[in-house]
Amino acid sequence: MQILDKIKMQRKESDERPPELPISWVEISNSISRQYQFQPDGKLSVKMVDDSRPAAQRLMESFLHKFFPSGYPYSVNEGYMRYTQFRALQHFTSAALSVLSTQSLLFAAGLRPTPAQATAVSWILRDGMQHVGKLICSNLGARMDSEPKRWRILADALYDFGTGLEVMSPLCPHLFLEVAGLGNFAKGMAVVAARATRLPIYSSFAKEGNLSDLFAKGEAISTLFNVLGLGTGIHLASTICSSMQGKVLFYLHSRYYCTFVLF
Repeated sequence: MQILDKIKMQRKESDERPPELPISWVEISNSISRQYQFQPDGKLSVKMVDDSRPAAQRLMESFLHKFFPSGYPYSVNEGYMRYTQFRALQHFTSAALSVLSTQSLLFAAGLRPTPAQATAVSWILRDGMQHVGKLICSNLGARMDSEPKRWRILADALYDFGTGLEVMSPLCPHLFLEVAGLGNFAKGMAVVAARATRLPIYSSFAKEGNLSDLFAKGEAISTLFNVLGLGTGIHLASTICSSMQGKVLFYLHSRYYCTFVLF
C-alpha cells in the first residue's frame, strides 16, 4: 500500500506543474522603447515604455494611426493615397458648399411671394425629389459593379451639379421648387451611387484582408473633412461668400480644383 501511495503522489506532483510565465523583453528603436510580452497562450502584446521623439513626429504618427490603415503604406494597393486626397477635398468643399447652398435656398424661399404654408410645402416637395433620385439610381446598381470608380466620379459630379443649382437658386426665386427639386434629385442619385461603389473601391485597395480597416479609416477621414468643411462654410457664409458673386466664385473655384488639379 505504501508503494502504491508513493506512486500516486509522484503522479500527482508531475500533474501539478507550475504555471508558465509570460516572456517579456524591451526593444529600443528610433528613440522609442517598446516592451513586448509573449503570453503562454501564444498572444503577443506590445506596450510603449518611452517615446523621446519630437512632438511633431509623434503628432504625425498619431494622425496616421487614426486616419490610415494599420501598416500603411505597405497594407494598401497603389492609388490609395490619390483616392484619399480626392475624397478628403471633395468632402471638405462639399460640406462648405452645403452651408452656402442652404443659405441660398432659405434666401430664395423667402423671396417667393407666397404664404408661409406654400413655402413649407415646396420645401417638403424639394426633399421628396431626393428620394425619387435614390429610387431611380438604385435600379442602376448592376451597372456599377463593372466600373465602380467611374460611377464614383459620376456621383461626385451629380452632387456638385445639385449643389450648384441650390447655390444659384436666388437668381430665380419664382422657380424655387423646380430648381431646388432638380438639385436635390441629382444629389439623391449621387448618394446612392457613392454608397454602392464604396465597397468595391475599397476592396481594390485592400491587402491581407484589411478591408474593414480601410473602410473604417476612410469614414474617419470623411468625417474629419466634413467637419472642417462645415466650419469653413459657416465662416465664408458671413464673409466673402455672403454675396451671390462670392458663392458662385467659391463654387467654381472648388469644383475646378477637385476636377483638374487632383487628376
